[in-house]
Amino acid sequence: MKNIVDRIGLPALLEQTAEECAELAHACLKEARRLRGENPTPCTAEECKAAIMEEMADVALCLDMLDNSDYVLDPIIAKAKLDRWSRRLDDAGK
Repeated sequence: MKNIVDRIGLPALLEQTAEECAELAHACLKEARRLRGENPTPCTAEECKAAIMEEMADVALCLDMLDNSDYVLDPIIAKAKLDRWSRRLDDAGK
């Protein structure tokens, strides 16, 4: 199979990635609303979970395609980000 970035070009892949990230963010916000119950949504737990999982798959595919282009996930940067997040939680007593 020909690589997606070769077929649609890098600018289109970047646009697609941004769009899919926005859709995942929307699905996550909808689930947070459902979980809190402060600003109710008609979506059920199953619908929210399915939406998040679908958007996660879309984002993961886009990231895989980016990782096969000039944009590679740097494990050192990812580890540093995880460590910083963990330290912040430790500092907050969580």
